[in-house]
Amino acid sequence: MRRRIMPKRDPSVPYRDFRLKTADGVELAARLIPGGDRGAVVIAHPAVTGQRFPPLLNLAEMMAAYFDVYTFDFRGHGRSGGRLELSMRGPLEDMRAVVSEVRSRNYPWVGAVGFSLGGMSAFMHAAVQGGLDAVVTVGAPPRLPDLRPYRLVLPAWSLWVRFLGARFKAVSDGGPVPVDVAGMFPDIPLLIIHGEHEAFYSREEFRSMLEDLGGRGEEWVIEGGRHTELKGRERDVVEWMAEKAALALGLL
Repeated sequence: MRRRIMPKRDPSVPYRDFRLKTADGVELAARLIPGGDRGAVVIAHPAVTGQRFPPLLNLAEMMAAYFDVYTFDFRGHGRSGGRLELSMRGPLEDMRAVVSEVRSRNYPWVGAVGFSLGGMSAFMHAAVQGGLDAVVTVGAPPRLPDLRPYRLVLPAWSLWVRFLGARFKAVSDGGPVPVDVAGMFPDIPLLIIHGEHEAFYSREEFRSMLEDLGGRGEEWVIEGGRHTELKGRERDVVEWMAEKAALALGLL
């Protein structure tokens, strides 16, 4: 039943597993899919899924035509340790550790693609920490949801999430979210993708974040798409990223 609700798979191309540790001591499970010669791309999954999320792997396998591709499980997911809280502090620590590891391997160019929570983390890492040369977000909410009205059902919800494979702690420390750091986003290529039928955040909040970006970044609306859906546009995302890397590396 769990596999029907939350399908998972491993890459259909060669890959290597490895582990790394965050600055706050959480051990993360990660993978490398060796690929092309234009640098590296980190692809980060949505909450509750993990690096074996099939839509993520569909994109990762295509991206490997141009890049070495890195995926990982956020804390509280898959084979990583820890628990995910309703805060961006933990995911940001995870993204920081992965990007630092990738950068230590001396790639000339490093980009990131993130779905939902992964997109929030990639966006915020670029704005606060730097170290990325291009960012794509897919269905990344400007803010985290407010769970206070649902506090009576949170224990049952946490059990349901645990059944799906994620270890979640329904508390928040009130840390920053993407809309808070949009004005700090650096002058690097940014592609913001959301579905025509997105239901996880309001258009008003999204527009507010775009205004704070001050015209930086491209926006794609996926016709008929819901949360984190690319609806066959994976190849377009790959070509966008490959073009940005080629321009930066002087290959075009």
